[in-house]
Amino acid sequence: MGVSEASAALERMGYLPAVEALQILNDLHEDSATRALSSTGRQRLDRLIPMVLAEAGRVSQPLTALRRLAELIRAVERRTSYLALLLEYPAALSHLVKLADASPWIASLLAQHPVLLDELLDPRTLYRPPSREALTAEIGRRLGRAPDEDLEAQIEALCIFKQINVLRVAAADVSGRLPLMRVSDFLSDIAEVTINVVVDLAWCHLVERHGLPECRLDGVPCERGFGVIAYGKLGGLELGYGSDLDLVFLHTA
Repeated sequence: MGVSEASAALERMGYLPAVEALQILNDLHEDSATRALSSTGRQRLDRLIPMVLAEAGRVSQPLTALRRLAELIRAVERRTSYLALLLEYPAALSHLVKLADASPWIASLLAQHPVLLDELLDPRTLYRPPSREALTAEIGRRLGRAPDEDLEAQIEALCIFKQINVLRVAAADVSGRLPLMRVSDFLSDIAEVTINVVVDLAWCHLVERHGLPECRLDGVPCERGFGVIAYGKLGGLELGYGSDLDLVFLHTA
């Protein structure tokens, strides 16, 4: 297909101006990561791009969505299993395109953490942030799969837990299924549940390395004598997607 034919086809799909869409596709084609793909990876990408173009052509801003999706593909394409996932599950691709169209932040999050693409497979959980109780149960299950002595694996499990659940909040938010005033509540729940578990992990590793500390509060022995106080956005239950956690640690030692 020549340039003029390609431009005409892109215009019919909603990409205006088509020359910009062609440039996005050409930049992806010439990217070093794309050129380094195996033959299997290149075949998967060649099959995926027409599907991406068709889906992105249906959203409100096709050109913007295509640009964001090209960045995401560039970030994940060397792990060709993710290309296979989107090929095998067109519904997941549809959710991806809609989220990328609605939010550059979500597109960036998925590009930085491709493991989150698995969450696109089940819209029942993708657009439904879990309750605090469900978060507590989920984080327990994830940590249960990490060896007790492997702190690195435990931290990785916590990171994945946080990323997955923030994605669920963001997906529910941009799709209109979650009232704006509830977003900070869910983000605060994720933060508090994570902090509670981090305190437990830190305590266990401290005791294992240094022994059980002696703590007294007003002269009375206590088990830990340690607390975490939230200030700022978390203290006011006003967390946003990019908020830091302002914390103060108190101890009786």
